[in-house]
Amino acid sequence: MYQQALCRFGNFNAIQLSEPAPLRELLTMALKDDESMSDVNEKEKLEIAEVNTEILRENAEMINEYFSIHIDQGGNLTRLPVVLDQYTPDMDRLPEFMLTLGNDIAWDVEKECFRTAAAAIGNFYALHPPILPNPSGKGIRLYKKNKDSMESAGQADNDLTSTDEDDMDQELVAEAEAAWAQREWTIQHVLFPSMRLFLKPPKSMATDGTFVQIASLDKLYKIFERC
Repeated sequence: MYQQALCRFGNFNAIQLSEPAPLRELLTMALKDDESMSDVNEKEKLEIAEVNTEILRENAEMINEYFSIHIDQGGNLTRLPVVLDQYTPDMDRLPEFMLTLGNDIAWDVEKECFRTAAAAIGNFYALHPPILPNPSGKGIRLYKKNKDSMESAGQADNDLTSTDEDDMDQELVAEAEAAWAQREWTIQHVLFPSMRLFLKPPKSMATDGTFVQIASLDKLYKIFERC
């Protein structure tokens, strides 16, 4: 996603948000969810949100021109860039993304500004696991309606793994199954084909464990010859 943000620099298509999202509200939400800000009082968080709102508004023309992140005169986010065709980022991470843009971009140094902005966009668009746990296998026990009452040390293990439909929050299970199925479909039909076409991994990834060889055609041919 980072490489795509750099490749499409200044030439992004845009996603129109269904409703304008006020920057101040997004930033406030991100600050409330930020564990590192737990010791900061609400008044200070509002002040930080206000400062970041002004920073983004001051640089709105530039980030719209180069990254298709459009902020209107009222301080509302209205458009986001299309980093990869047929792919939409997790909008639950939008507040965190806007906070990163406000806090972590080196606005005064052109090259570093573009690099850090592309990195923020890449992280926002990266495929993160769904918020709901995977309901397959042992994960299904997390959806028991009475799971809170089953935490006593003496509870039998077979009760924890029971999948009686009457014990399950079926609506939540269905939501989780849909989210994980969509993730698998996106990996198979969007991300992998795009990686084949566009990904240019650095040489360091050949030896740092990012890529692991699982088969060798030369060795396989030798095995077949012996057979």
